[in-house]
Amino acid sequence: MSWKPPTTRERGTSGRVPGALYGSLLLEQPKHRATVDAFHAFIDAPGPVALEVGMDNATVLIDHAHTFPDTRWVGLEIRRRKVERAKSAAPENAYLWAMDARTVFATVLPPARLSQVDIWFPTPTENGNHVLFGPAFVADVARALAPGGVLTISTDVYGLWMFIEGLLTDWQPTAAPPRGDARSRRERVCRRQELPVYGGSFTPRA
Repeated sequence: MSWKPPTTRERGTSGRVPGALYGSLLLEQPKHRATVDAFHAFIDAPGPVALEVGMDNATVLIDHAHTFPDTRWVGLEIRRRKVERAKSAAPENAYLWAMDARTVFATVLPPARLSQVDIWFPTPTENGNHVLFGPAFVADVARALAPGGVLTISTDVYGLWMFIEGLLTDWQPTAAPPRGDARSRRERVCRRQELPVYGGSFTPRA
C-alpha cells in the first residue's frame, strides 16, 4: 500500500491536542474527571506499566495481561464499541480506555511512568486530523517512557514506516520486549499473505 503523510494540525500555543474524540477538549469537561482519576489510580499502583496504542479488539493486550501479570497493561482505542466489547475479557491488570492516544500522552500521562509502548499496525489514514504520528506525539511518548523504556512499532505500509522512521532520529534501536503468543489481526493477515512488515523497537537516546 502506498501512503504519503497528509497535512496535519499540530497543537497550538494553547496546548490543546486536535484529533479524534474532540481531542483534549473532551477531557476538559468536568463529567470526564472521574474517568481521568480512575486511569491515574490504575497507573499509580506499584509495578511497571505498558501501553498499547490502537488495541483494536484487545486480543494482544489481553494476552499480554495474562502472560505478564506483574505488569499493568493499558489499551487505548478510539472505537468505543470495541473497547466495551473487550472489557468483559480483560483481567484486573488491564485498563481499556476509549480515548485518543495523542490526548492521553499529551495531557494525562505523567513523565517516566511507562516501561513500554506498543503500536501494532497503525491505520495509514489520509485524514490529517487522525494521523497518530507527528513530532509532538513522538516527544510525548519519549517523555512518558521511564529510563530504558521501549517503543515498539510494526506496519506493513512502507511509506508510513519511512515517515515514522524520520521522526525517530533522536531514538536508538534496542531489543524488543518479550511478547505473548497472540498477534494482531493485521499481523496475522501479513503472515498469511507473506507481506513485508517494517518497524522495530526503540528507546530515546540518553
